[in-house]
Amino acid sequence: MQVFTSVLVLGLCFTAFVITDIRGYKERKVNSTISIARVIGSNSISAIQFLDNVTAKEILKNLQNVEPDVINATLTDASRKTFANYTKPGFKPQRIDTSLNALQNQSEFSGNYLLVSEPITDKGEYLGTIFLQVEFTELEQIINQKLQITAILVLIGVGLAFLIAVINQRHISNPILSLVNIMKEIRESHEYQKQVEVKGKDEISTLSIEFNNLMQEVVRSHQKKDEFIGIASHELKTPLTSVKLYLESLSKMNHQQPTQLFIMKAREGVNKLHSLILDLLDVSKIQSGQLQLNLKELELENLVRECVQEAQMNNPRRLISLEIEAGETIVMADKDRLEQVIINFLSNAVKYSPEDKNIVVKAFQSKSSINVSITDFGIGIAPSEHAKIFERFYRATDSNSVISGFGLGLYICQQIIKRHHGTIGVESNINQGSTFYFEIPILKSHLKTMILAN
Repeated sequence: MQVFTSVLVLGLCFTAFVITDIRGYKERKVNSTISIARVIGSNSISAIQFLDNVTAKEILKNLQNVEPDVINATLTDASRKTFANYTKPGFKPQRIDTSLNALQNQSEFSGNYLLVSEPITDKGEYLGTIFLQVEFTELEQIINQKLQITAILVLIGVGLAFLIAVINQRHISNPILSLVNIMKEIRESHEYQKQVEVKGKDEISTLSIEFNNLMQEVVRSHQKKDEFIGIASHELKTPLTSVKLYLESLSKMNHQQPTQLFIMKAREGVNKLHSLILDLLDVSKIQSGQLQLNLKELELENLVRECVQEAQMNNPRRLISLEIEAGETIVMADKDRLEQVIINFLSNAVKYSPEDKNIVVKAFQSKSSINVSITDFGIGIAPSEHAKIFERFYRATDSNSVISGFGLGLYICQQIIKRHHGTIGVESNINQGSTFYFEIPILKSHLKTMILAN
């Protein structure tokens, strides 16, 4: 934009400069030609009075020495008849208008020519008129010269503008782009503690300072929110555990309907609330960096079988198929936390797919890792939401609003897998089902044994 603006401004300035210079040249040419016409008229007075055409022609002929640009000259008498005329050698004689309207002092531009008329008088008596037709031999040279100068100056101006733009890029654009990149990183990673480096004391540094202050406020706000979640979850967990125990005791007593039904519904509600509180506690631990893993050697395929069996027992109407293409694969992992991930995937598959659709669980081994995936054939997730689905408190816009949840499960799963140095992801399309998967590395010592065995 700076270069474009500079070119535009320079172009307008130099155009005005060329036009003004050409106009000035024409004015100077008119004035000089009128002066010559007056000198010729003064020198021709005697020749007109004595009807000396020869002398008049000699006077006009001398124009080629005095003013070579004059190509035609006509001298008329008082009756406006041609008294003498002159044509520059090499030019075709042209008839000059000597009518009544040409008897006044005037100049007229016609194409590349200038026509000047000057009356000849002696003591107030009108004797005739001198007409001079001048060509602009220098004008084309002046225009070309000015255009060359203009082109050179424009190139110099563009070069200087580009140099200034590069300097501005370093001192203005780069800090702004750096600030924009930091904003993008924060938006994608949610690491609000990042700060922008402040340099100088200009407007950009002021903007950077205010941005840093804003991020500090955001961090404090998140800390207060996480503290509240942690405190509230702990405070709710104790009385809820008591309620759960009392309901379990009541369920073991003999009650008639609908009392037994009410107790069962109450237990389901308490279990959901207890699960939510546990999720909130996990989120609080993750945000405060207190989520600890109890890492031990674990055969992951056995854990997958146990989780599938549990899910099948809790959902007897569902067909949950299991496909394992891995041997006795050992991983260093927290059994309870990986079980939490697999159960969460299975629960989501049950919630977001019709009852007549089966669920497929796969576990297969690659060179250095093992992959576990759960596939359903339900409502699916739009590709545009794949990156957001693992964010805290995020729920897909196309998901069934009747299905309860705070959008914490997948976030917790992602953090658990991340702490196992693994990867987590989803493959899905609307109305085409979803496949959630995670991949964690195989224990190195076990991997070495496998390689030696092969």
